Amino acid sequence: MSAPLVDGVILAAGLSSRMEESKPLLRVGAMTFLERAATSLRVAGCRRTWVVVNANDEATANLARSLDLNVVINADPGSEPVDSLRLVIDRLPADTAAVVVLPVDLPLIAEDTITAVVRSFRENAGPLTLPFHNGVAGHPVLIGRDLFDDVLTRQFEEGLRSLIMESARTLHEVKVVDPGILIDIDTPDDYWRFIENK
Repeated sequence: MSAPLVDGVILAAGLSSRMEESKPLLRVGAMTFLERAATSLRVAGCRRTWVVVNANDEATANLARSLDLNVVINADPGSEPVDSLRLVIDRLPADTAAVVVLPVDLPLIAEDTITAVVRSFRENAGPLTLPFHNGVAGHPVLIGRDLFDDVLTRQFEEGLRSLIMESARTLHEVKVVDPGILIDIDTPDDYWRFIENK
């Protein structure tokens, strides 16, 4: 029996207003945030990866295409991450069993962590799989097909966080030794503290 097919989703449609430059194009080591996310999802075994970018970020869209990613444009500057996810889910083929949702501004997540999340789903398929570090849930979030309709049709007060809270009893925890699942790079200070100063 073949393994369930999992696709990757990189959320990169934010305006990067606090960072004051495009976060997908920032670098950690030799790679941009976007390159690192795409590489990690491929290593984890995702069949294909989709990236959602905002309509004014042509540089990120061009980089994504050069990486052979499926580009989806989010034309609404006031949208939330869950709205970007809806744009992808609406395009997924029928054989996609789950998506791994990875915000582009968490570039310090270890490849092994994403691989462990995908492996856990393939071994124990369920509606929701998350990594936990020291008892705290982080990213990426793996969402099974059973929840796709909920994402598409329901309004969540706190976006994906609300979905996770509602699914707390059925979500599968993957314990990892990886603080990167909790580190958002949202401001220049974050970048200096966690990346540039290392």
